[in-house]
Amino acid sequence: MESIGSRIKAARKAKRMTQKELSDSADVSATSIVYWERDEIEPKSKNLASLARALECAPDYLMYGATFGEEVSIPQFHSRVPLIKWDNAGEVPMQGDADWIYCPVQCGKNTFALTVQSDSMVSTSTSSKSYPLGTVIFIDPDVKAVNGAKVIAKKSKTKEATFKQYIIDGGEIYLKPLNPQYPTLLVDHDTVIVGSIIGSFQPE
Repeated sequence: MESIGSRIKAARKAKRMTQKELSDSADVSATSIVYWERDEIEPKSKNLASLARALECAPDYLMYGATFGEEVSIPQFHSRVPLIKWDNAGEVPMQGDADWIYCPVQCGKNTFALTVQSDSMVSTSTSSKSYPLGTVIFIDPDVKAVNGAKVIAKKSKTKEATFKQYIIDGGEIYLKPLNPQYPTLLVDHDTVIVGSIIGSFQPE
C-alpha cells in the first residue's frame, strides 16, 4: 500500500523539487523531509498544510491518497478555505477580504476559518480541549450542530459572532463557554447557528 512518505516523494518529484527546495518552500528542516519520505515519522497537521501548499496539492492526498480523476497525477481539490474576519462569519467573502489557507481535515465547499480572539473557549479542565487566542478554527456551515458541538453563532440583529459550545438541556438550547468567567447564552429566535467547528490549528 502506498504510504504518506511515498506520496510526499512522488509529489516532490512531480514538481521537480529537491528535498532542500521543498524544505525551504514549506519552511521545515531538510532532515524532516528525509524522515517523512522514509516513513520514519509522519508530519504534524501544521507541517502537512505547509507541505501541501508547497507541493500545490491537497493535504488529503498526502495523508490518504484521495483523488478526483485518473488524469491528474497530483490531485488538486478544494481544501483551501477563506480565513475571514469575525464580522463576516457566515458570509461569502468579497475579493481581497480574506486570506486562503489549507484546512487540515476534509471539509465542505462552504467551509471558512476564523482566528480566535478571546479566551472564552479556554477550559479550566485539563480533560477538555481549549481554544486559546490565536487558534485558527475551521467552520463548516453544512455540518448540523449537535449537542456538545463547538459552533459559531450570530445574533441576526447585531451580526455579532460568538464561539461557544452548543448545549441542549431541558428542552432549551444554550451556547456555553468553556471558560466559566463568561456567561452562558440562551439560543432564542434571534440566534443563528452559522456552522460547526470541524477542526482547529494552534501555532507554536
